[in-house]
Amino acid sequence: MRWRAIGAPTWTDVAFQRSSTGSWFARIPAAHAPGVEYYIRGVDRSGAEVAHFASALAPHVVRVDPELADRLETLDLARLGRRNEVSVSVIGHDFGNRYGVRDRFVRGELIYSYRMLRTLHEVGFGFGTIGGHTPTMSTPDTTDVYRGMRYGFGQLRLRVDPSVFIDGRLGFGVTQDAFEANGRLALTFGKPWRSNVQVGGEYIGDLGPTGWVRLQWDSAAPVLMGASVVRTDLPGALISPGGLYIAYDIALTIQGLTLRGQVSYGARDGSAYVGGGLGTAVAF
Repeated sequence: MRWRAIGAPTWTDVAFQRSSTGSWFARIPAAHAPGVEYYIRGVDRSGAEVAHFASALAPHVVRVDPELADRLETLDLARLGRRNEVSVSVIGHDFGNRYGVRDRFVRGELIYSYRMLRTLHEVGFGFGTIGGHTPTMSTPDTTDVYRGMRYGFGQLRLRVDPSVFIDGRLGFGVTQDAFEANGRLALTFGKPWRSNVQVGGEYIGDLGPTGWVRLQWDSAAPVLMGASVVRTDLPGALISPGGLYIAYDIALTIQGLTLRGQVSYGARDGSAYVGGGLGTAVAF
């Protein structure tokens, strides 16, 4: 038997062997995509080659189709070219207050991530800091207090379907008063690097919960744009109204370098104010 991987320049010969039952067989290594091709030949008494099945010019082809995870990984690698990424971001929002008291937060994060590009699509870890001031009461003579946390976390992304991703995060941090846990969960319908819809929530100890719905579109590729509606208690609001703001963000990636920007507008107790953020990421 003479065989080769599809596309290989040379053939490899494998002699037939007799089995214990008296039949004949030939064994070749396990094939990988795109497959193998082979033919069976012999030699007559004069030494001339005789083709018994197929031939060198018309070999028998056995195609091997890669699994879905293999195909998706190949596509992702062709798109990215890199598996590692370091990103840094800073965002903040000023909610304003009808009594002129400070109600705002600023948050920064540094994240390293590694992309497996399989069902376990990505893993990473990072460090963050968040701090701000929030009113103690909703009265004209109220004051504000500082609330903040320094924290670390681990995170992962699962690809449960070619167009469905789950992002999870667990971490631990310290506030002025105690050690606190933090966590995040988000579900993305669509591809994170293309158009998609994401629904997510986060809890950061006594700084409170945050929930969001975000729409992303890539109609001006390679620029990605997104619009979000965010409801949050950050930075640990003590008054009853929940903070609500809308945000518009934009990202541009060129040769492994990503630049991001965001503007936001919303309020908690009074007229709406603005916020925003900047970020960058380097893939390698």
